[in-house]
Amino acid sequence: MKRISWPILVGLTLLVGCQNAESKEVTKPSTETTEQKAPASTNTSTTFPYPNLLSQNEQTFALLVIGDQETSIEDNKKITDKVHDILSLPELEMAQTVYPELNIKTEPAYILFDQAGVIHQSKDINELTTYLEQNNPN
Repeated sequence: MKRISWPILVGLTLLVGCQNAESKEVTKPSTETTEQKAPASTNTSTTFPYPNLLSQNEQTFALLVIGDQETSIEDNKKITDKVHDILSLPELEMAQTVYPELNIKTEPAYILFDQAGVIHQSKDINELTTYLEQNNPN
């Protein structure tokens, strides 16, 4: 019995010691981290129903592409220079189900977002590239 109890006691001691070895200052978030997170939450619009579609910064746009599977948007330099986030959905029905408040009627559709909401919507990729060439992000 002494053979078994001694390793169990040592193992429990090590286990408890390892759990309490981490200082509380390391796990507590610093005020600098808290201050950095606060402005990021105020930049996104709380009134827009789909904040995940919005651009994350003022220097780029975000793009939602619906139904265009022949064109490789990621290879188009005119688009990728100004668009940081691109989300592609293969079917109109899927987009209407996931984002009903965008009122998407046709396929293909290219919907461009800034930090506040939709800024441009078109059915033609050439129209989208023309808009991007003429307009800079905020």
